Amino acid sequence: MKKKLTAIVSSKDSNLKLETFLKTRLRLTKNEISRAKFRENGICVNKERQKTNTLLKTGDLVEILLETGQETSKKLPGSGSDLSILYEDSDVIVLNKPAGISVHPAGKNDTDTLANRLAYYLRSKNEDSVIRIFGRLDQDTSGVVLAVKNRSAATRLERQRETHILSKNYLAVTEGIPAPPAGKITAPLAPDPANRKQMIVTPEGKPAVTHYETLAVKENHALVRLHLETGRTHQIRVHMASAGCPLYGDPLYGDNAIPTINRTALHAQTIRFLQPFTEEETEIKAPVPEDFRLALQSLGLSRPGE
Repeated sequence: MKKKLTAIVSSKDSNLKLETFLKTRLRLTKNEISRAKFRENGICVNKERQKTNTLLKTGDLVEILLETGQETSKKLPGSGSDLSILYEDSDVIVLNKPAGISVHPAGKNDTDTLANRLAYYLRSKNEDSVIRIFGRLDQDTSGVVLAVKNRSAATRLERQRETHILSKNYLAVTEGIPAPPAGKITAPLAPDPANRKQMIVTPEGKPAVTHYETLAVKENHALVRLHLETGRTHQIRVHMASAGCPLYGDPLYGDNAIPTINRTALHAQTIRFLQPFTEEETEIKAPVPEDFRLALQSLGLSRPGE
C-alpha cells in the first residue's frame, strides 16, 4: 500500500537541513530516508525533488514517499467469510479473531484463515498490501489481533513491541487456583524433544516472562488476567500449567477434565499501542465471546464487565 508523509516547516525549524527535519520531526530512520532517495519523487520540498542537505525555510511543504504500493499479497487467496474489525486507520487494523480459525495458512489448502479474510477485505477497498500480522494467536484462542498495512508502520510497531509499548492483556480460566493470587512466572521455554508440537519449561529454552492477576475464584477454578513480557509459543498455556494451574479445556497441557467450553479458555482481551505515525495512544478491547462467557457462568466465575 502506498505511504506518503507530509509536513509543513514551522518557524522553529527554519534553516534545518532536510535530513535533520526528517529524522527529528518525522522520526524517520536512516534506512527509510535512504530508500526514499532512490524513489521517483521520493523526497520533495514544495513539489520539487530535493537532496537531503537542502536547507528548509518556514512554510515549506515536505513530502516523503515511504512506500510505492507495489508490494502485494495477490498470491494469498482471499476469503469472503466474516471479518470482525475493532479499529482501522490508514496504517493499522485491529481484528477480533474468532476461536477455531488460524491466523495464517498452514498449507495451500488452508484458505479461510484470518490472513485470507483480511486479504479479501483489503482488496475490496483497493488497498491490497502485504499481510503483516503482529502476534499470532493459537487456532482456538479468540481475541484481538493487530495487522499493519505498510512496512513503515510495521517497523515502528516492531520497535514498540521490543520496548513493551505495544502490549496485550489476556483472560483465561484455570484448573486450580494460582498461588499467590498475583505474580510473575519466569521460566524459559523450548520445544519438547518428544513432541515438537508442544513446549516445555527447560533451562536450555528461551527466556519467557508472564504476569498474572487472579480476578475471581470459585471452587477449583479461577478467572485470571495475564500480560506477557515475551511472546513464546504456547507461553501462557505452558507457564500456567507449570504453576499447577493449566488452562481450562486445554487439550495439550490440561488435566483432561471435561470442560464446558469446546476449546482452551483463553481470550486476548485488549491491545495497547501508539499509532505508528501520530503516536496517539490507542487501546482496543475485544468483547468476551459467547462460549467463554457461558463457561464463566457455568463455573460461577461471571464478573460484571468481563
